[in-house]
Amino acid sequence: MNIKEFFSQKGTGIMGTADRKGRVNLAIYSPPIVLDNQIVVFGATKRKTYENLKENPHAMFMYILDKPGWEGIRLELKLVKVEDEGEMLERIKENFTKIGYNSLAKEIAFALYFEVVNRFPLKGR
Repeated sequence: MNIKEFFSQKGTGIMGTADRKGRVNLAIYSPPIVLDNQIVVFGATKRKTYENLKENPHAMFMYILDKPGWEGIRLELKLVKVEDEGEMLERIKENFTKIGYNSLAKEIAFALYFEVVNRFPLKGR
C-alpha cells in the first residue's frame, strides 16, 4: 500500500522531534498531505515541534490505525522546506477547519515539507 492510501484510514498520529541537545518532544499530529511517496507535508504551530525542527531537521512520525491489532506505520523524516505563506499553508488550514478544529487552524503558521527517508512497520524492526 502506498502511504497516501495508508493515511486515508482513520488513526492517531504522533510526531517525535529532538532539539540540538537531544531533548525529545512528542506531539499529536494529523496525517500529512502526501505529495508522493517521498514528500509529505504537515501543518505546524509556533510550538516545541517547530522549534526543535529549526535546530534538528530529523523527525519520526508514527501513525496507529483505529483498528484492532496495532496496525500502523513509522516514517523517518527529514525537513527539506518550510513555508509560512502560500497555497499549501492555506490548504492545511482549510483541512483543520473542515474537521472542526477552528482555533487550531488559526494557529497553524507553517507548512513543513519532509522527505521520507525510511518507512518502518509499527511493530518490529
